Amino acid sequence: MRQINIYNNQKAVPVRISRARLKSVLEYILRQERQPGGVFNFVFADNREIRRINRQYLGRNNVTDVIAFPLPDRKGMPTDNIRGEVVISVEEALRQSRKRNIALNKEIALYCIHGLLHLVGYDDLTKSKRIKMEQKQLDYLFRL
Repeated sequence: MRQINIYNNQKAVPVRISRARLKSVLEYILRQERQPGGVFNFVFADNREIRRINRQYLGRNNVTDVIAFPLPDRKGMPTDNIRGEVVISVEEALRQSRKRNIALNKEIALYCIHGLLHLVGYDDLTKSKRIKMEQKQLDYLFRL
């Protein structure tokens, strides 16, 4: 069983995104990537909150667009479940969407997809891995 939760914990920017549609794409990604069940939380935050999280957990004192990290095992859940949390700065998404001239909801969806791909094992630490991950992101984004 999979559970995808979407929380809007910020008030800086109005978010108009279809949660049902976004969840559908995220579920599709998990099926395509052959991932077992688990809990995945997507949290929309403001710049202040994502900076705090970035500083507290990653030791970086700056705003970023998206942070993805696994959640610790919980009693009663199989240990092979991949579970995690993706925190997205909606303010940064707005800034980037304006800069790239795309809709805010598409930018937020892109960040959700990017974070989920990290949780299922993709990384973007090398040029070749980054290119592969970016192609996956675009393929999944077009499913929205």
